[in-house]
Amino acid sequence: MHLDKRSLGQVADVPALRRLYHTAFPKEEQMPWWLLRLISLRRDMGVEGFYEGDQLRGLTVSVATEEVLFILFLAVNDECRGQGWGSAILNQLKEEYPGRTILLNVELLDPAAENYDQRLRRMRFYKKNGFFDTGFDIDEVGGTFRVLGTAPQLDVDAYLRVFAKLSFGLWRPYIRKGEHYDL
Repeated sequence: MHLDKRSLGQVADVPALRRLYHTAFPKEEQMPWWLLRLISLRRDMGVEGFYEGDQLRGLTVSVATEEVLFILFLAVNDECRGQGWGSAILNQLKEEYPGRTILLNVELLDPAAENYDQRLRRMRFYKKNGFFDTGFDIDEVGGTFRVLGTAPQLDVDAYLRVFAKLSFGLWRPYIRKGEHYDL
């Protein structure tokens, strides 16, 4: 399964990409669309749609450094979830960024959370796709999240450089060791 990756500037149907972004993530976790458009103008940051022909299958918002590709957002179109498109996107990114650790943040596995089953499925999905629980939590907009990566050990300095790049050096998140998940 190979997808055509298109940057925001190459996407013909921007409203569809925007709609997917706004429906896939809780409002409190979203960045304003104007900020995503600004991010997409930088060479090392991207808002990208993944297409099979002219069918939008998913999107990512990411930041790249020398050591890391950080995925801020990954979403698969509702109509094609559970069909392998999320795995295809991750595999494509692994091929495109060889030698770099891919990092992302997910909601904590809190059994009291309203969407606990969804959180558990998400963690299992990432584990199936070669991600490890780094054992680190980060406080950011929208709450506290767990850091997952394609390497079992988190290079905290490399991770913090991502946020320095993303925030133009204006924000340094709080990161700490959390309870390790054994999935």
